[in-house]
Amino acid sequence: MNTTINNPVIPCVMSLPGGRLQQGNLIVIHGQPTYNSNRFCVSLVCGQQRELGEIAFQLTSHFDTSWVIRNSKLNKEWGVEEGTTTHKFPFKRLQPFKIEIFTSPSSYLITVDGNHHCEYIHRVSYSEANTLQITGDVQVSMIEFRSANTFPTFPSSNRLNVAYPPLPFASLINGPLSVGNEIQVHGQVKPHPNRFHINLQQGCQSYPHPTMVFHFNPRYEGGQRTIVMNSFIGSWGSEQRVAVPRNLLPGNNFVLAIRRQPSYFEVSVNGSVIATYNHRIAADMVDSVSIDGDVIIHKVVAY
Repeated sequence: MNTTINNPVIPCVMSLPGGRLQQGNLIVIHGQPTYNSNRFCVSLVCGQQRELGEIAFQLTSHFDTSWVIRNSKLNKEWGVEEGTTTHKFPFKRLQPFKIEIFTSPSSYLITVDGNHHCEYIHRVSYSEANTLQITGDVQVSMIEFRSANTFPTFPSSNRLNVAYPPLPFASLINGPLSVGNEIQVHGQVKPHPNRFHINLQQGCQSYPHPTMVFHFNPRYEGGQRTIVMNSFIGSWGSEQRVAVPRNLLPGNNFVLAIRRQPSYFEVSVNGSVIATYNHRIAADMVDSVSIDGDVIIHKVVAY
């Protein structure tokens, strides 16, 4: 499915290479909104004619409300719109962008300029989509059709040391997490949190689901003050729980360190050990960190 289309005329309607969408297909759209852009749409359509075909997936960027909406049109009826308030509006008029749409077995995974934007669960089989349509106030310089085994991909670079990353965050450590090494996360729990998580895992892609060697998940909803620790090795294992310490209460700043010991991970907050977690799978597998949830991250460093 490796095909490139340069400077398509908008509105653009084109058949997908191979005749239909398949698992692992990646569509990359390079473009920029016009100077007076009000909205633009990217649609995966089941059929050549929009008014006759169903829309498996539509991504609509609204500049008047700074909102990105996802939806499907099935049996001539629009479904329930999906939107999110967890990300800033990712588009600016006359500013170049790159949208990536990856087809996994259960959903579309969307990034904008390399940052995860959203996931959209399939409402109709992706294999029914055979047409890409782009309309609205946008200029497109290139459309790439590719196949990928994992998504997204992350280039190798120096040892992990990132300040104020947007969430969700995922990155390679770029080097081993050996005995005595640790991952430090500097941040602040949001004032009214539900939960957040920090994962030490193999691979930082969203698809396929990475092996999570250590999942650290403070939970606050419903009056909880519990940290759930677990591993995902093909499926979730049994949970290990400890109480949320004072330094991880809502609104508090923290420095959280996860240190690898010979047979377990040691978790400390502001210098005090709060938990240990025995290895359930070889810790040498850890090559990535992912973070998401109700937390503000100031810095993530691998030592």
